[in-house]
Amino acid sequence: MRGAGWCFSLLLLLVVVGCQAGGAGSIRLRGENWSPSPGGAIRASDLGSAGDLIDLEGDLGLGEEESIWVYSVEGDFGLGTVEATTLDFSSTGANTLTGSLDFGGTVFDAADITSDFNLSITSLKNKGALFGIGPVGLKYIWGADHLVLDSTISGSVGGVSESATETLDEWVPTFGLGASFGVPIGNNWGLELDAEVSGLWISYGDIDGTYQGTTLRAGLRQGSGMLIGVGHRSLILDIQDDGSGTSADLDLGGTYLFLEWAI
Repeated sequence: MRGAGWCFSLLLLLVVVGCQAGGAGSIRLRGENWSPSPGGAIRASDLGSAGDLIDLEGDLGLGEEESIWVYSVEGDFGLGTVEATTLDFSSTGANTLTGSLDFGGTVFDAADITSDFNLSITSLKNKGALFGIGPVGLKYIWGADHLVLDSTISGSVGGVSESATETLDEWVPTFGLGASFGVPIGNNWGLELDAEVSGLWISYGDIDGTYQGTTLRAGLRQGSGMLIGVGHRSLILDIQDDGSGTSADLDLGGTYLFLEWAI
């Protein structure tokens, strides 16, 4: 996942070492089979050109539901938990343009085009309890997400086959809140509900706009080990990267099944 892979590996190592060195609590490993579908639009500017607003479905032929795996590792340290999550979404599309299309200074003819859309996020977050009332707990969330949005369009430019690629690559600080609920429901089983909202709602560095991630999940845990359940994840991006001249107004959402194991 570009330059962010080493960050995920380093954090995983720190979590494991911290827990082996006497950190409070456990390590939780989670895999999610997420089925999102993309929607919205992108724009890539160039010197002297603002670029066209390109609809993912109407112009690029995207929008089909894709199934991907999302992986997380979370470790307790006594003063909250540290969680690392990585996801990589890719989708390809094809369409026939009814008019020319300006993408980062490359103007495609009214002809057949293909597109390759990729969004990868590596998320590093610290979570901790604010207060609890009975089985309900409220938590804070803060951290950073490495956001990489990579789009390639291929088609005809002046009758010649061309491809153009634009990339948005930024570390974005995130802040948020979450709530959890847990009750026993039978012999060595418990019901767990969890909701989190985090993101950036102010300008930061080259980024202007909003970036928000929401997750909801419900599961059954056996003792203190396996947790299995269903959830919903939604990512909303309405941002402009002044450094690259790329902007995106996107939503990526869908349900997922997950399995978590605590050790």
